[in-house]
Amino acid sequence: MNAPSADDLSRLRAIAEEGRSAPLLGGRHLIVWGSAMALALLINWAVIERVLPLPGYSLAISWFGIVFLAWTATALLGRDKAEAPGAFSVGNRVERAAWTTAGLFLMVLSLAIFARAMFSGGDPAAWSLFAIMSPIMFGAYAVALQVSAVASDSAASRPFVPVALAFAAATAFLIGESAQYLVAAAGVALVSIPPGLAHIRAEPKAA
Repeated sequence: MNAPSADDLSRLRAIAEEGRSAPLLGGRHLIVWGSAMALALLINWAVIERVLPLPGYSLAISWFGIVFLAWTATALLGRDKAEAPGAFSVGNRVERAAWTTAGLFLMVLSLAIFARAMFSGGDPAAWSLFAIMSPIMFGAYAVALQVSAVASDSAASRPFVPVALAFAAATAFLIGESAQYLVAAAGVALVSIPPGLAHIRAEPKAA
């Protein structure tokens, strides 16, 4: 096998540098999803505490409705950013892959729990499995934030990785308590909105 030429190595080095210098463009997506998840978690708490006098199945409706709105919003945002400078850099491609995979994982898991609960004959324990979603969500957040930060050499996301892990531990500790939903809502807002705003501030400004 032929060894790579100096030109090949220079080209690969240039691609790597481009990926590590182009600003991440997913800030608005972080804010949309963080706000959506926080709202869904607050609705969960309000229904469980009877602040909102709604039946239990309203939790599933609220989750899937809010997730649908968030997916729609991010799809529209994705169109606007498709032509932005650096949109196809290595860092931004890795960021999109990391968050898309994390989102799909959480969606598949929630659908599996929902299906199990529907076929359980009304067993409350089956619905209680949704309590594991918060610590798992924070774990997925930590992985996606870390991968994005390393791929783009971005300092904005790194401080929130241990914060996400701390909230994963806190929400796991609170499984079975209604306070879990309030803590999770605060946590998902904290690990989404500040780094999202930091990414937006770092985006190249239009001339």
